Order: sequence, then structure tokens, then C-alpha cells
Amino acid sequence: MPIFIVCCLVLTTLIQTQNPYLPLLNIEAVWVSAVCLAVLFLASGCLKLAPSSIWHDGFACSSLWAWYGYWKPLFSEGSPQFSVFPVYFALLSTWMLLGFINRSPRFDWESQQDLRHLQKYLSRVDPCLLAALVLVCLAFPEHYLSYPLTMTLFIVRSAFHRGLEIIDRL
Repeated sequence: MPIFIVCCLVLTTLIQTQNPYLPLLNIEAVWVSAVCLAVLFLASGCLKLAPSSIWHDGFACSSLWAWYGYWKPLFSEGSPQFSVFPVYFALLSTWMLLGFINRSPRFDWESQQDLRHLQKYLSRVDPCLLAALVLVCLAFPEHYLSYPLTMTLFIVRSAFHRGLEIIDRL
């Protein structure tokens, strides 16, 4: 998730400084390209063509750019969700990366077993399914919390998935 964290921080900086290039993200060709890129990352992940760390990060980044580009023109100027949610995503992803994924090799045996037990229940909600749900929620801007909520679930589920992959490689 490091590239996603950087993308969130870049978007936050662009919004806070009212960068003149920011309206370029609202062009239909740009956000549609971001959606297509998200679908490509999703397909590569579901078909096991790309490692999960790559497709999770790529999907999250491209869906973030699509979200901003598609939703921003539909909301009033200065809507706080566009300045708050990228910061929230960056903080959540950083916390999951530093506090969970990077520390997973140092988990004790009991914690590893607890994670495997939790994974058994979380396996019903596949990261591919959550990613597809994120894309569906992009189409419904009138439900303004749908994208942030599903993206939060995707970030957390991806972190659990990555952490268990790292533990299993040990």
C-alpha cells in the first residue's frame, strides 16, 4: 500500500493548495481511464496474474483517482469529503502497513494462529469481491459514504491478506 499512501497524500496536497492541475482529474477521459485501470488491476489479481501487493496497491490508487474525478463535479465546491477521506485513507493504510503488514513476521505463534483462525472467517469476503464492490459503489455518488466504507473494508481485508501471505512464506 505504499503507492496508495503517496497517492492519497498527493491528492490531499493538490486539494489543499487548490492546484491549477486539479480540474484535469475531472475530465471524463481521465477518470474513465482510472476506472479501466482499476478493472485491469482487479482482473490481474483475480486471475492470479499479479502478486497481491501489486494489484491491491494499483487497484486502490486507480479507484482513488476515479473516485475524485467522477464524484467531485457532482458535489458542491469545498465539500469536506474530498479533503478528509484521502487523509483518512492515508492514515489507515499507513497504520495497517506499519502496524500490521510489516510486523507480521514478528508475530508470535499464538498470534499467527489467531490470524489464521480469523482468515478462515474472512475468506468468505474475498479481496476480489470487495474490490468489485468498490467499483460498484463508485457508480453511486448519491450514497456519499458507499465508496469510503467499501474502500476501508478493502484496505483492512488487503492488510490481513498480505500479513498472512508474509507469515505463510516464513
